[in-house]
Amino acid sequence: MNNRVVVIFVACLLVGAALPAATVKVATVHFEPVEGNVALNVQKLVDLTTDAAKNGAKIVVHTEMATSGYSFFSREQIAAVAEPIPGPSTAKLGAVAKRYGIYVALGMPEYDGASNLYYNAVALIGPDGHVAGVYRKRNNLLEASYNAEVWASVPTFDTPYGRIGIVICSDLFYDGFARLAALAGVNILLAPANVGITTDFIKVRTWENDFSIIVANRFGTGSKGAKTTYFNQNSFAIPSPFAYDFNYGSRSVIMTDRQQILADVSGQSIQIGYGELPVRRARTLPVVRRPSLYSLIGQDTLEPYTFSQFGLPAPAVFAVAGVDPGPSADPWKAALTAVQNALTAARGKGYTLRLAVLPSNYFATPDPTGMAGLQDFANANKVDVLAAFSGFVPPLSILIASDGAMYRYSRTHRLRTEPIPDNKLSPYYWIVDRDYARVAILQDVDLMLPETSQVMQKLGVDIVALNSDTTLPVASAMWQSRTGDYYNIVMANRSGPEGVYLGGYPPGDQFTEASGLALMQMDTKYVRNKKESRFLDFTRLLQPCGPNNC
Repeated sequence: MNNRVVVIFVACLLVGAALPAATVKVATVHFEPVEGNVALNVQKLVDLTTDAAKNGAKIVVHTEMATSGYSFFSREQIAAVAEPIPGPSTAKLGAVAKRYGIYVALGMPEYDGASNLYYNAVALIGPDGHVAGVYRKRNNLLEASYNAEVWASVPTFDTPYGRIGIVICSDLFYDGFARLAALAGVNILLAPANVGITTDFIKVRTWENDFSIIVANRFGTGSKGAKTTYFNQNSFAIPSPFAYDFNYGSRSVIMTDRQQILADVSGQSIQIGYGELPVRRARTLPVVRRPSLYSLIGQDTLEPYTFSQFGLPAPAVFAVAGVDPGPSADPWKAALTAVQNALTAARGKGYTLRLAVLPSNYFATPDPTGMAGLQDFANANKVDVLAAFSGFVPPLSILIASDGAMYRYSRTHRLRTEPIPDNKLSPYYWIVDRDYARVAILQDVDLMLPETSQVMQKLGVDIVALNSDTTLPVASAMWQSRTGDYYNIVMANRSGPEGVYLGGYPPGDQFTEASGLALMQMDTKYVRNKKESRFLDFTRLLQPCGPNNC
């Protein structure tokens, strides 16, 4: 250490200058609002926020619609509990924030008098007691009866503890909104919610975006509303088909960017969960983005008439298999035996097998004799086989189709730690219409980006056939979450279990995983009603790579 540095360091000590904190204590409030009783709810929130602040929390997150509850089904009903922001409730929580020098995220119904519109909103209150900003929910469920549409970027807020972003409940399930927050430099995402959620799902969001998340959830029950016989525009109601049950899967979670669970609060009692989050000024996405591949995100290909003209194969019921032959001195013989065994297993269940996927890195390069054996199997049994080869840069996949065709796909993405030159990556995804389904050929890293998943949806994909070789702990939860974009996945993993994951919420099991052979039947009709995220500011997703967005 030179003399100049020593002098500066000593001077800082003498004047009492503090080094930036390495962590920040945060709190999530697991709450049950009393429907319609704003005064009582706000007093409870004041008390809980005070308790959290006294326990050292610098960021306190409350649930969605914490001041009012959630069961409102018309503008007339929400008018009884909504208020402007800033307003009486933010003033009361602002007094606590100012007293203790903390940030408070408050879920509440907002009324904008200038436009006569209502919103399901979150107010972020700063340490000065004033409202620093507001986030309005983008994706409505039944609150569409009052909640106005919002077309805007995801707001961010610079704090001493890093950059904060906010989403609300179902916005978190559409992966684009969390992604927009990450691209805007967010280090901590706040997610007030009223929904069942799993820690595995939160791990996916923290991993793919390299930020921490605080989820504040609620418990209890609500009403279902009722249809009115006569009404005006304010009393017009959209009731629920069933009474709300917020106890199902309710949990409030604090999780770091490294997928460490610091708090996992559930049950039917008001509780505060605490955690020490790392203070970070930057984040690094684990998979290198390639915005030039995502242009379809900005196109309305799923408008109903347009989608009806896609020329998709007719909906069909059939079986698919993820197959790992295991170590062998003769991988081609082992692979042929393994797909034959998969066919036998399918027939034993009364299934018609149409697609078998082999893992990444199982073959080095195509061998003429081995390829011919798989082609003969495909032709004889009307089963497509997807093989992958490690002896290429980037790795190569080949779909051996049952009609004699072969479709080649080279990897489009790389992990940031992979030494694949960017100029070697493929400039295209590859999708094939087979008689049984529209099939996308991908490798595991390609689907680790939410942008790829959104493009698959925009292309009308029924099945993603996925070669894999990963030990990533969140992989299983990631593939499950990707089916939220309304397609199915069949995956073979050389370094882990094989899996089939169904989109579109069909009845029965949603996925199966097994070592060596994952076999499942699917019906493509369930993924033909695709529901893309609305109100997504896709322009940021498509911006050319810069220092902060790739």
